[in-house]
Amino acid sequence: MIALEIILAFVLTYYASSIIQAVSHRVFGHKRRIDAVFRSHALGHHAVYRRDALLLDHWVAAEKHVMWYFVPLFVPLVLSVYLLAPLSIFVAHMAAIAFSVWWHVFLHKQYHIRGSFFERYKWFMAKRELHLVHHLNVRSNYAIVEYWIDHVMGTIKKPN
Repeated sequence: MIALEIILAFVLTYYASSIIQAVSHRVFGHKRRIDAVFRSHALGHHAVYRRDALLLDHWVAAEKHVMWYFVPLFVPLVLSVYLLAPLSIFVAHMAAIAFSVWWHVFLHKQYHIRGSFFERYKWFMAKRELHLVHHLNVRSNYAIVEYWIDHVMGTIKKPN
């Protein structure tokens, strides 16, 4: 039973992290609410991967690490699990957060690399298309991996 609880904690935490990513991207990524995040993302990443340069032969690290600005969004979730759950669940929870952050950053890089290993997969190409639509219309497709969240937020925009 404990194995099932650990798996469930990991999966639920992964999806909670994905929701935090998409919502924070929508709220902070393209509005000057937190200037460092706006400058790094909207004026950094979107300036490099602009309309005429969405795919490049290599990743250009245009964004400074602003991840620390998002830590406060995770604190209530982490503290709740720490205070209310057994250690095994808390470890699964922290592993899921780490995996979620890594997977979002890793996949996002792959979206912008021409000739990515993942181009052979339909799921990747579909997610890449949705992400590239975001670069053309920054008021849509805020999720990086889990685009069902954009459906829920009403911000999904399909490629033409």
